[in-house]
Amino acid sequence: MQKRNVIFGVFLLGIIVLFGLFLFFNYFPSQTASLFGEPVAGLSLSQTSRLAVVLFIRHDKLTNPMAEGAQEPQEFQVLPGDTASQISLKLAEAGFIPDEKIFLNYLIYKGYDRILQSGTYFFSAAQAPVDIAAAMIDPTPEDVRFVILPGMRLSEIAKLIPTSGLNFTSDDLLFLVESKEGLTLPGIFQDAHNLEGLILAGEYEIMRDSSALDFLQYLVDQTAAQFTPEVINAFAQQGLAPYQAITLASLVEREAIQPDEKTTIASVFLNRLLVNMPLQSDPTVQYALGWDEQTQTWWKTPLTSADLEVDSPYNTYRYNGLPPTPICSVSIDSLIAVAFPLQTDYFYFRSACDESGYHVFAESYSEHQSNACP
Repeated sequence: MQKRNVIFGVFLLGIIVLFGLFLFFNYFPSQTASLFGEPVAGLSLSQTSRLAVVLFIRHDKLTNPMAEGAQEPQEFQVLPGDTASQISLKLAEAGFIPDEKIFLNYLIYKGYDRILQSGTYFFSAAQAPVDIAAAMIDPTPEDVRFVILPGMRLSEIAKLIPTSGLNFTSDDLLFLVESKEGLTLPGIFQDAHNLEGLILAGEYEIMRDSSALDFLQYLVDQTAAQFTPEVINAFAQQGLAPYQAITLASLVEREAIQPDEKTTIASVFLNRLLVNMPLQSDPTVQYALGWDEQTQTWWKTPLTSADLEVDSPYNTYRYNGLPPTPICSVSIDSLIAVAFPLQTDYFYFRSACDESGYHVFAESYSEHQSNACP
């Protein structure tokens, strides 16, 4: 009887051991793989199983964020040479993950411990630790920094696309600029003939996977947002509708080299408009001429006498009033200069002779002639 009990005990122990081995080498690894994917190649069977058990039992420490709801992202630095263990500890101390040891086990299980990238990241406590880990093996930011310089025309902006990191082409953008397909123009731009000038110069954060339509709609909306009731009223005081104002601001943008002259240049153009005098702005002729093969630029300089005779509604030497559309992207400063110009009696300006980028202004043509360089 005693022998039979021993045999039964050994048999039962064997069953328990086999069941334990099944859990350790089969059940936990398969369950963990269903949660986190397959383990990295190169781990031993015992390593894989040990990590799988820990990760499965404590999986909530990896899949649940530290905090619910919107959380302000905070900067987090991974320095060159930082180990996975050091990074895990820093993340825990910063309050981004609940358990550095579980996180480190996850990094080892996925093989991320060997491919973590140094750099600056922005994490929040509302992110799951697994998402934080994924971000550190792919340092490519979700947002693209896109800079539009004051004075750029749409064709120049389109040339920035191939090197921007955005997922559409220059042709995609130019097609949309031409067709406006799917684009909703804000009310203040309903009378716009095209999209030139409706993208304000500045620095933007654009989602990398944005379409050309997303990109253009966002930028046009951002421009419209600058037209506050106060600014629109100020334009009206100058006799300008918003679209006319941005058109005039584009001339100021291309004419002014020194920012502190913008309000004075704006006053010259407004004075001319008031008496129906041609604006005679060189940048409008440059815009009319378009791409110049010889100089490889959209803004040919110097202009010839023949250039000033080009028959185009943009040529403000030949046609009175504003050109049909803006000629470039403008800065906030140029818009404000048109809204709140300096009050002057100037009708003329020309480049100063000292090559400083400043201009000399005149009230009369004779004074303007006397300001010519020797």
